[in-house]
Amino acid sequence: MSISEKNFKVLIVDDERANLNILIELLKPQYKIMAANSGQKALKALMGASPPDLVLLDIMMPDMDGYEVCRQIKSNDATCDIPVIFVTAMSEVSDETKGFKLGAVDYITKPISPAIVQARVETHIGFQYALKELKRLYSLALDSNPMTGLPGNNTLTKRIKQALKQKEAVCVIYSDLDNFKAFNDKYGFALGDKVLLFTSNIFTKVVKRVNIPDAFVGHIGGDDFIVIVPSTLAQKVADEIIQVFDKGITSFYSDEDIKANCIHSVNRQGEKQTFPLMSISLAGVDLSHNLFNRFVEVNDACTEAKKKAKSIPGSSFFMDRRRS
Repeated sequence: MSISEKNFKVLIVDDERANLNILIELLKPQYKIMAANSGQKALKALMGASPPDLVLLDIMMPDMDGYEVCRQIKSNDATCDIPVIFVTAMSEVSDETKGFKLGAVDYITKPISPAIVQARVETHIGFQYALKELKRLYSLALDSNPMTGLPGNNTLTKRIKQALKQKEAVCVIYSDLDNFKAFNDKYGFALGDKVLLFTSNIFTKVVKRVNIPDAFVGHIGGDDFIVIVPSTLAQKVADEIIQVFDKGITSFYSDEDIKANCIHSVNRQGEKQTFPLMSISLAGVDLSHNLFNRFVEVNDACTEAKKKAKSIPGSSFFMDRRRS
């Protein structure tokens, strides 16, 4: 995907209307354009709900010149990473040096060359996008589960908060393995880890098979996994997960246990007990009806739905279909 297809926002700041119009006409086919005719209006736009990805900034403006605007941009934690390109008639080396010392990434002199403006804007937008992507990947790496490599609690929380804020029609499916502890007690943690990897692969493969490229698959610890998919596809995804899980889970058991359809292990009180083979319980919470405002509400609903799913024998999917 090219830079222009990502709809990046460029803030153009110049007190001369003619200069603003030239740059707006030049860049609006590729980018979302914001405009300001003073330093104060530029800073207000930068602190808005949807800040720009790059600033084209004139230096010679009344009340607050471009140097001061740049200084304030770079001294604010919320805006300091936004690249600033000076576009100005001030062409002395000392002028450029001052601009770079204040944190500008580039310096374009007037009269402008349209090709140069377009090339430099695209270059710095590209750098900005790459930097954001590196930060995102680094954050994911810090939060990812060391065994499965899937995103963990922090990333999941952000994803659900985003879905609530944007009122996305998605379903959060919480999964839990039934009788996993009993399996670990009998077969050992090494084989138990293989079961977790097997489960992780099921989630990632099913969302690909159902063709949901933007599905979220997370591992929040132990045998608890989360998948977030469009609400209209939740039942299909759950059905496929159960089908693949039930078909493959027997490969981790001995022939004797498969034949008996159970295992003999020890319960949490240290008493000998018979346990069924592992199954998977799925609990779905639909966000498409806009009943939830906070992450904690979704989390509580998932916990409640999981209890109901686990009360059903064997692999199951319980969907919280509340509408009020």
